[in-house]
Amino acid sequence: MELQRQRQYLTFATACLLVFSAAVIYWSVSAISESKPVLPEVQSGPTTDSNTTEKTDLKITAAMTQRQLRAPLYDPEPAPPVSTKPVAPAVPRPKPEPKLNLTLVGTIIESNNSLAIIADANGQFDVKGVGDILQVDPDGVAIASIKSEQVTLTYRGKSTVLMLQRKQKKNKGPGGNRNNNRKRSLK
Repeated sequence: MELQRQRQYLTFATACLLVFSAAVIYWSVSAISESKPVLPEVQSGPTTDSNTTEKTDLKITAAMTQRQLRAPLYDPEPAPPVSTKPVAPAVPRPKPEPKLNLTLVGTIIESNNSLAIIADANGQFDVKGVGDILQVDPDGVAIASIKSEQVTLTYRGKSTVLMLQRKQKKNKGPGGNRNNNRKRSLK
């Protein structure tokens, strides 16, 4: 019979816990009343009582009594201020000038009439003198000056200098630029 009595106590304790849990859940989800709380009347100033010999001041401000107990513990941060500065319209950037893809192949220097041999990226050559306009791509490139190893070109008001590209032979061995056609001696 002892076992039956223990089951009854456990059943009763479980029922009490369930009722208590239901009450707590109901209280936590119940609507919060938005009405203003009733302010208690508090007298401020010294109180005299036969048992009290000290003077106490009790002050309760209106902000303390109107505070919601279920409100957040902090105030939310204010929204950042909206900028009222006028936005400047976007200025279109100037298009970059196309790069002159020209190569100085060679020059012919004479006292009165110097010529420059210039090739474009397509492999077309043109031989012109100072002041002439080249017939290669891009159109409108003029020769400003010709020197022995460089030519100055003008294109759309800007000047560009082309240098003569010299190709060097690579050394084929540790001996440097030796002539390999020499006769070798027999040992």
